[in-house]
Amino acid sequence: MISVKAIFAYLLYALLAVALFLILLFPDQAIKDYVDGRLAAIDPSLSMVAKTIRPSLPPGLKMIDIDLNRDGVRLAHFEDARVSPDLATLLQDKKQVRFQAHIADGTINGRATLETTGPSGPLRVEADISEIRLDKLDAIKTNVPFTLTGSLKGRMTHDGTRSPLGMTSGLLTVPDLHITLKAPFFGITELVMDQTDADFSLSGGNLRLKSLAFDGPMLEGKITGTIELRHPFEQSRLNLTGNAKPRPELVARLQETIPKGIVNTQTLGTRGLTFRVRGSIDNPDMSMR
Repeated sequence: MISVKAIFAYLLYALLAVALFLILLFPDQAIKDYVDGRLAAIDPSLSMVAKTIRPSLPPGLKMIDIDLNRDGVRLAHFEDARVSPDLATLLQDKKQVRFQAHIADGTINGRATLETTGPSGPLRVEADISEIRLDKLDAIKTNVPFTLTGSLKGRMTHDGTRSPLGMTSGLLTVPDLHITLKAPFFGITELVMDQTDADFSLSGGNLRLKSLAFDGPMLEGKITGTIELRHPFEQSRLNLTGNAKPRPELVARLQETIPKGIVNTQTLGTRGLTFRVRGSIDNPDMSMR
């Protein structure tokens, strides 16, 4: 007769064997292929590379050192990420998973809903973003004529049911944004914004700025328009319009640096400066009136 102690010993052995099997033979390549397929549904040029993909407890997946790439160029590096299914939805047509990822000293928390039972069905993603440092994002460390520092927060959604490749939209905020220009613009090398809010949508490689509003001690204003995203990022095409109203301190500085006849510096503080931006990110063409 087998003792209770032996039964527990066999059970423990079986559990250890299963755990070892999962750790050593876990189909991480299959998981990666699935994730790449989901990314391709959003943008065919996107792909993911993870150092490790392993099961975790409670039931789920844990990934370490993940790179999100676009056409082979890294857009972002995640220190780690964890994905776990919502067990209550496993038997439903719409299955949900929750995820958390750490990137650039900040966190992304959210959930994804697979709208159909098939693995390639439309996907809806909702995510909250907190305290992501702009200066640590690879997508911003490109050959652009400025550097950005500040902590990003906000909310983003991706609706895979929107044709042709779905639509991503969001409302993002950066308090205390610092913009440092690599080359002075009318004697200005740095701008500080107390509050910057971006309301945008992205579909098919086109970024639409519904509103980019900024307010700081030297300048306030708003920009709208579109950016046609290209690779490399700095060659993306700009089609933006906006109005910026300098504060008295900046008006005084601009009166000393802007050549006469370009704009009316006497009305800058009341009417502001209306401008258009065309060209590319690395070589913008600005006109003012």
